[in-house]
Amino acid sequence: MKEIRSGTWSPNLSDEEKKTIFSIAKDTLSWCVNKSSHTFAFDSYQITPKLKEKMATFVTLKINSQLRGCIGALAPQESLYMSVHHNAINAALHDFRFRIVEPSELNQITIDVSLLSPIVDIPSIKEFKIGQQGIILQQGMTRAVFLPEVASEQGWTKEETLSHLSLKAGLLPDAWRKDTRFQVFESVVLSIEEEK
Repeated sequence: MKEIRSGTWSPNLSDEEKKTIFSIAKDTLSWCVNKSSHTFAFDSYQITPKLKEKMATFVTLKINSQLRGCIGALAPQESLYMSVHHNAINAALHDFRFRIVEPSELNQITIDVSLLSPIVDIPSIKEFKIGQQGIILQQGMTRAVFLPEVASEQGWTKEETLSHLSLKAGLLPDAWRKDTRFQVFESVVLSIEEEK
């Protein structure tokens, strides 16, 4: 199990709890893509009190390091283990940017589970720590988000990150410079390098 912290925040999970979360994500992916007729069962997992606490999560699917699906919630709406379960389903079947994941792709997919810290407002974009923090841009009713690792993976500067974030929100590239609210958060990403 690999764990990458974007900053100093930690969800304070044990190694076993991290493995449980990752197993739920992986098993859920297989279950929903293979269109299993039975209800997903959590009986075989040790669901600790910590895993029942509400936490915001994202599940990211990649093939050969290319994005294949990514869905999550920025606010802690449900228990950690259920959030991961639902986001794994949504990343595979309901990311509108991609066709649904097919069973033939399962052995090529790598999974990242991102656990998110509480969100905080920043008074100025100068406070945004690129690579350490994820960023939420909001202008009127329009909103877009990048997880902390996005800018680093793409090799973007702060300005490039904000321009791409503006475009993701359906705005002009320099829209971030005016009348925009920013919020930030940190993350811990859990992953396993799958053997091919």
